[in-house]
Amino acid sequence: MSSRIARALRLPALSLIALLGACAVGQADRPVIASTRSAVELRDIQSRTFDTPDQNRVLRASIATLQDHGYAITRVSPEAGTVTAVKAGRLRMTASAYPRGNSQTVVRANALVPVPKGDAQVDDALFYRSLFFEPLSRTLALDAMAAPAREEEAPMPVVPPAESLTARQEPAAP
Repeated sequence: MSSRIARALRLPALSLIALLGACAVGQADRPVIASTRSAVELRDIQSRTFDTPDQNRVLRASIATLQDHGYAITRVSPEAGTVTAVKAGRLRMTASAYPRGNSQTVVRANALVPVPKGDAQVDDALFYRSLFFEPLSRTLALDAMAAPAREEEAPMPVVPPAESLTARQEPAAP
């Protein structure tokens, strides 16, 4: 009788062990299926240069852009200039911002989607351009227009015309 119970419990126990083992394997443990494009071509698709030396500003704009497009931020490393986000539990994107010279910042984005044998790199230029870099450019432009960088660049207050006249500029007689 005890061997009969042991056999009956064996399959559920093995299934539970397999299930727990599968849960222990994180996304980082999944093999990445590389793109069929060359490394140079992929870098060209995944990278854009922005005319600002402020790497933190670009990283914040990257976070805002990802959130605006429905991604949940999973990791931010300001020291490394990276942000990782997941959309719908399937699409994972990492964006890295790093300086180029004294006046520019390069952003490289890499998206991965799960497939049966691992995670496949997204290598579609339209995906990166229209769903990340164009919105990021708009975010950076809006950010730049939202507030001046220094107080002395703030616009002058509007002065009513009557108050702006000098002694030489008398209003025309009626």
